[in-house]
Amino acid sequence: MVARWSSFPCIVWALLLAAGCRGEASSDDAGSSTGSGSTSATTTTATGSESGTCPQPVLGCPCEAGECVAPAVCIAGTCSAMSTTGVGESSSSGDASDSSSGTGPIACNDGQPHAGELCLGSPTLLVMGAAPTGVVLANFDGDPSLDLATCNRDGNEVALRPGDGGGNFGARTTYAVGASPNDVVAGDFDADGHLDVVTADTGAATVSWLRGASNGSFTAGGAIAVGMAPQQLVATDFGGEGRDDLVISNATDDTVGVLLSEPAPFAAMVTFGVGIAPRGLALAQISDDSELDLLVTNTGAATVSLLLGNGAGQFGAAAPFPVGADPRAIAGGDVNGDGLGDAVTAEASGNLTRLLGNGLGSFGAGLPFATASAPSALELVDLDLDGDLDLVVASSGDMTLRVLTNDGAGEFMEAIQLTTDAGPGALAIGDFNEDGLPDIACANTGGSTVTLVESSA
Repeated sequence: MVARWSSFPCIVWALLLAAGCRGEASSDDAGSSTGSGSTSATTTTATGSESGTCPQPVLGCPCEAGECVAPAVCIAGTCSAMSTTGVGESSSSGDASDSSSGTGPIACNDGQPHAGELCLGSPTLLVMGAAPTGVVLANFDGDPSLDLATCNRDGNEVALRPGDGGGNFGARTTYAVGASPNDVVAGDFDADGHLDVVTADTGAATVSWLRGASNGSFTAGGAIAVGMAPQQLVATDFGGEGRDDLVISNATDDTVGVLLSEPAPFAAMVTFGVGIAPRGLALAQISDDSELDLLVTNTGAATVSLLLGNGAGQFGAAAPFPVGADPRAIAGGDVNGDGLGDAVTAEASGNLTRLLGNGLGSFGAGLPFATASAPSALELVDLDLDGDLDLVVASSGDMTLRVLTNDGAGEFMEAIQLTTDAGPGALAIGDFNEDGLPDIACANTGGSTVTLVESSA
């Protein structure tokens, strides 16, 4: 696969090889994502022995993919400093033109998006509250810009910051929810045309409903009893009636629950058995019909459950598929370009695993394809604009965001690592700077912050 990297001037390389570059992360509660809340990575330099060999794979040392000490990355067999200002695609002959489109050289920050171009800005931090465990980007106040909300586990609250469309977020407002919220989703659950928020309250065995208003504020809609230790949520309109419904993973009960929003406000929860200690959820079209199916990670069983849907919020029996130990997160989509639904899991034990679909409502054997340091969340999104799904992975073990690009056939290669705050644990993707490109928000449970990464062209 062609490497996507921008070049450094020779003098910059010399300085990087001579001494490490160190920066400190800071946070700013004033609401700007571009001010003093930015972070810079720490790069380690090589201290070779008398024979000239490197004692470990650090900057300047020979390497293979994934060996370098973060945030250095392996480029062309050498541990090198990553560029957070953008990654462009170049051919082996040194001609950086985009031969597929004929649009000329691929260069970040030229204002023109190109297939194969991966341009990510430096990560910045935004304070949200005590231990944010879930994050969502949505338009709550009706203006054209995406707003940012988190559920804060240690504050028993939802925190909201309105977006300005330029990548900045305004003053924080908080709303009380149930004990120890672990996840948050947005949806219109009462069909009033305004987005609401629901949290999974792990400590209360409830979901809390906050009803949205036209100005982006919320009022308490009540707490609805669900299973024990609810973990994660997904929302969708199963019936196409203009009201979103909910799916919840109940860890202690080994079930997933469906809350239909009709009759209002919610019908009694219907449960479906899955594996031991379910956590991660995703809705995706896995079988060859047009209905959404349900994917569930079972942290206590090292399996993924696939439940085929009928389009009305009902699901068939769970079929288990083995993956690595302690699977925490899952995403669904066609990763290998065959038109069939696949899945990717992140396992806290350190692996990322592909499950390739056969179109018949089943998967082949799990295929581990990369490692990460205690990965806790992932998203499938086309970040490099080449038409296939790439991966964003939050790794709590080393406080990084990893971006792995897809070659179109489902083979992923790590392209860049970005530094987060402590305990990155949930991801949201959305265009919060309104340039038509997907941006990244990552909730940092240990840092009381969200890491923001803007894409550009």
